[in-house]
Amino acid sequence: MPDMRGFTLVELILVMLIVGILAAVVGPRFFDRQVYDDRLFFEETLAAVRYGQKLAVASGCSIRAQADANGYVLSYDSACGGVAAGAAVGHPSGGDYAAGNPQAVSVTPALAVTFDSLGAASGAANTATFGGAFKLNVHLATGFIETTP
Repeated sequence: MPDMRGFTLVELILVMLIVGILAAVVGPRFFDRQVYDDRLFFEETLAAVRYGQKLAVASGCSIRAQADANGYVLSYDSACGGVAAGAAVGHPSGGDYAAGNPQAVSVTPALAVTFDSLGAASGAANTATFGGAFKLNVHLATGFIETTP
């Protein structure tokens, strides 16, 4: 009898069944944009908070970082070097270091910390959760910025 190659009908049906289950379970995650929007806003806010801390250390000025459901902003906490208190921090590429939250990512509770010239943070609102999955925690004594998913 000649050597026959190929798949049996049972193997074909099992492969199709497994692919169908994977498509039903994993497929919707690829089409839900909110997961990616949550991560993007979290990463942008994290970069802004880290930049604010580094700027506070480099300039010796107190820098305030705030983030809520409307967006994030960096500002000078007190008058320093000819800059008025409350003035927005300039972004290195131009404009203010602030951004809105166009995709309505939930931020609970709002984050509000102030970095001093040593990089240490102060403020009661030092922890925020973005989109229910990404957490940003600024340790007050050291200014260490901890993130978790």
